[in-house]
Amino acid sequence: MTSRRIIIGMVGLSAAACLLYAALGRTLARSIDARFGQRVLQLTSGKTTDARMFIQMRLREAVLLLTVGALLALAQLLVASWLKRRVRPRAAWILSALSGFVCLNAFALVAAHTVLFWCLLFTGTGTTQYITQYQIKCGLLREIQAPQKAVLLGSSQTRAQIDEEILNDRLGKQLWTTELHFPANQVYDMLLNLEDLPPVKVNYVICYLSEGNFIVGPESPGLMFFLNFRNLPEFYRMGGALTQANRSFAYGLLGNALPLFRLRDPLLGRILGPSMMNLSQEEWDQSLVTDLATRARTAAAVYHLGPNTVFQKKAFDVFAAKCRQRHAVLIVCCGQVNPILARMMDPSLRADLLAFLRGRAAEDTNIVLLEPAQLPVQTEKDYLDLNHVNTAAQARFSEFIAGVLDNLMRTNRPLEHAAR
Repeated sequence: MTSRRIIIGMVGLSAAACLLYAALGRTLARSIDARFGQRVLQLTSGKTTDARMFIQMRLREAVLLLTVGALLALAQLLVASWLKRRVRPRAAWILSALSGFVCLNAFALVAAHTVLFWCLLFTGTGTTQYITQYQIKCGLLREIQAPQKAVLLGSSQTRAQIDEEILNDRLGKQLWTTELHFPANQVYDMLLNLEDLPPVKVNYVICYLSEGNFIVGPESPGLMFFLNFRNLPEFYRMGGALTQANRSFAYGLLGNALPLFRLRDPLLGRILGPSMMNLSQEEWDQSLVTDLATRARTAAAVYHLGPNTVFQKKAFDVFAAKCRQRHAVLIVCCGQVNPILARMMDPSLRADLLAFLRGRAAEDTNIVLLEPAQLPVQTEKDYLDLNHVNTAAQARFSEFIAGVLDNLMRTNRPLEHAAR
């Protein structure tokens, strides 16, 4: 009798939630927007353009998660009940535990595709896991209401150089920019990010590339969050097995098979708090030598041409082709590192980067290559470390990119900003 009541209760809860949202979802979203709309826009820090849409979609996701959770719990209850009647106690316990593990991973798979789930893992500005921030912004991309859209892809250099808020303040009525960087991203990671975008029209893909995107490796933390089994054929065709078959690669495939494994860091960050999860990063930061020249001599040793360079160049070709397939103009900023580090690197690395990007831009009219001479000048004083500029330099660079985008929208072609 108890099991029957639980089953009826779960089915009733799911049905009631769906009916309630269908009948009152939009009305409730309008009421919440009228009272808390401005607060919602403030909390999202410019990541959304429509508070009512944001609220309505989160209500829909809440109903979805409630329904899926109730149905999976119901499925687990029925399986456990069946096993109890048909299988010996010890085997029933093992199989029931396995069934529960499958249900938890199924729920994690569904939850990871909702912005609401990732919002619940948000621990505050500057302390939230990078993957949590990325998934929130990526999920909100489909809700942006703007005539045109742009995305910023790349490593933390892209984020340090280009401020999406400056772009949106200046161009937001015509073009909305979403920043989707991930630390230590190389070109192949950017390809995975591009394939991970929701099915919305993106007009411009902007990236800031320097020597590190093609040379430094081989470990890439982004693989553990973005690599899927469906990527393997293309990955092997490009020769990834020769340079990227490492722990991040294995963790990426394991996370694709077991969503709970992929969510372990964001979940632990929410449970244990950011102070516990960021201990290793803080220890690393404290271990760094404060003198940038000394640090640059050590860092320059890992900058070299090799198999990873070949792999990343092949990844760029596929990346550019997929931008073209999406009808998205690819804007490539041929960037730099801190001049202190650049002076200690092998000059052939810079020459190789420039020759490669210029060659690809000459062959592909969909690529807008912004040459070093066109970009705002950045000196040692503009850098906080070996790779990231300060806010003043970021503002100048962002204004320059805003001008490039404005020119592209007005003329619908590169004109003077593209190198040909």
